[in-house]
Amino acid sequence: MKDGFFSLSGMKSAIILHSILGLLLTSVSITSVVAAQSDTKLSIEAQRQLFVRAESLADKPSNQLYQKWLAQLEGYPLLPYLQQKSLIAYPYLSNRGAIEKFLQDYADSPLDRPLRRKWLEYLAKQNQAEPFLKAYRDIGDEELACKQVEFMLLKPELKQQALKQTEKLWVVGESQPKACDKVFRIWQAEGLRTPDLVWQRLMLAADGGSPTLVPYLKTLLPEKQKYLADLWLKVRRSPSQVSRLSNFPGLNPKYEAQILTYGLTRLVWNDRDLALRSWQKLENNFPFNKLQQQEIAEKFAVALAIINHPDSEEWLEKASAASQDEELVRWHLAHVLRQREWQHALNVIEFAPAVVTDEYVFQYWQARAYEEIKAPVQAKQTYEKLAEQRHYYGFLASGKLARNTNLNNLPLKFTPQELNSVANLPATQRAFEFRQLDRQLSARREWIYLQTQLNDQQLKIAAVLADQQGWHDQAIFTFSKAGYLDDLSRRFPMAFDQTLKANAQKYNIDPAWAFAIVRRESSFMPDAYSGAGAQGLMQVLPGTARYISKEKITSSSLYDPETNVGLGTQYMRYLMDKMDNNAILATASYNAGWRRVKNWLPEKDSMPMDMWVETIPYKETRNYVKAVLAYQQIYSEQLGNSENKFKDLANMVITPKG
Repeated sequence: MKDGFFSLSGMKSAIILHSILGLLLTSVSITSVVAAQSDTKLSIEAQRQLFVRAESLADKPSNQLYQKWLAQLEGYPLLPYLQQKSLIAYPYLSNRGAIEKFLQDYADSPLDRPLRRKWLEYLAKQNQAEPFLKAYRDIGDEELACKQVEFMLLKPELKQQALKQTEKLWVVGESQPKACDKVFRIWQAEGLRTPDLVWQRLMLAADGGSPTLVPYLKTLLPEKQKYLADLWLKVRRSPSQVSRLSNFPGLNPKYEAQILTYGLTRLVWNDRDLALRSWQKLENNFPFNKLQQQEIAEKFAVALAIINHPDSEEWLEKASAASQDEELVRWHLAHVLRQREWQHALNVIEFAPAVVTDEYVFQYWQARAYEEIKAPVQAKQTYEKLAEQRHYYGFLASGKLARNTNLNNLPLKFTPQELNSVANLPATQRAFEFRQLDRQLSARREWIYLQTQLNDQQLKIAAVLADQQGWHDQAIFTFSKAGYLDDLSRRFPMAFDQTLKANAQKYNIDPAWAFAIVRRESSFMPDAYSGAGAQGLMQVLPGTARYISKEKITSSSLYDPETNVGLGTQYMRYLMDKMDNNAILATASYNAGWRRVKNWLPEKDSMPMDMWVETIPYKETRNYVKAVLAYQQIYSEQLGNSENKFKDLANMVITPKG
């Protein structure tokens, strides 16, 4: 039988089997058909074990043992995953009704995409336009996207829509699959592939896309523009090529200006002085538009400010005049602070866009500037307003005022009915059941889907449920998504407390600091993994683990909380020793490496701690330090220490290299 579940020899066998499948895979659920086979109600633990066994037979849905197991799994949260596996195994037209109903019932859930992909692939091979278009959704597969357009082109009423979609598929920075060639030829035959679209695609390929696509696109450019493709590749390989005017003949000034903008904004990070000299030569020779001029100004300003270049102020003034970018204005402020020009700092804040200066960073430095220019009343008023905030800058303000912090702890209020309503949702049940099976990735997929189905209050309730399950990372992320940040005991849980406290004592570090590092690194996710290869609760790199312990450490062992915390806290002690017991520098080193942090220390004079943090060159490390210091204060108070650590931090100085 070609379109059934099995290929059996003999018409009689095929007919019998097809009858069985008709019962199993109609709009009636599989479980309702077979439930009568068993009156035994298994416990959830027994169902859990049976589900794992049943998975191995899900691709044989007519198997009698499997049917018996399905009956015993009635009501089990993960039963749809067995149904999905059966349908994936046999994505044939004879099962169309069951497949379409399943996709309708579980649309957009994690159960959707694997089956939808299999079904669309089958329909594409069978050239089944109508069911394909009915089932199609964008699932990130370019071949299927092109097949959709191909089928749409068969319908006159959809032709214009199809041609617009073809343009979007073509104007990308990567090569598209051969399956798209047919629709691209039709689109081209309509005269829609213009030189401007070729140029757009070439820019995408050269700037962050696939450079191997550029030679092909070069062949599509008009003859007088072909040199531009070679020029793009030359500048991509070596941004310093923009310093050679001979590379830019001015035959297509507008396009050459785009290449120059790309090259200059890259060159300034590698060779700042060469970039400055190049701009002086190029500025008046090419028609840089306002957006290009602003992009160049912003990149130059930040790149120069980071290293305290003599031309920093000129570029910061130029870039800030037409920008609402918070990071640019912050660097302008940081540069002025570095020079101790306090009145200038007030001017930077005053003339920055209001949408930017509403941020806490600018409120704090406004107060600091008032303090330095001997305007104590204005300073105190600004500090007092800011000190009400549970934030790094709010804690700094409270430290300046020598008062306790304001944690604004307001645990979420809810009714048992609200809690049960979210707890009983199928996606909630599936997520928690996957956790019971230690299938964390599947659990997270279900949880992410669940959040898309909830209103604001339900989202907060879901965060509470995650916390009750000990799923601290998802509790933290869900509260953040809901925008409710005042439930501190759940957003800053005392998870793995015995392990963290014991190791903090062992290595003589502040336990609140250890909690803060874990909170920032992984949000208490034991199986966290970063793109850089850091693993576990404290995001320990395998190489660091081996170096610190002087032992062989397997990568898998870093997912064990005891092992991970032991190595992470040992590394914290190591960094404290490297940084003369300065926890601020050690915190920066945990993120950026101690050698790099030593290079960031002041050259000659001591620098206030708050100012040093503000001038950390790496945005990631700068924000990391601020977060960890704030988290450390919160955890310190949760551990029973009401003293405000920021009373000392607000007046700390960072000493020069030595």
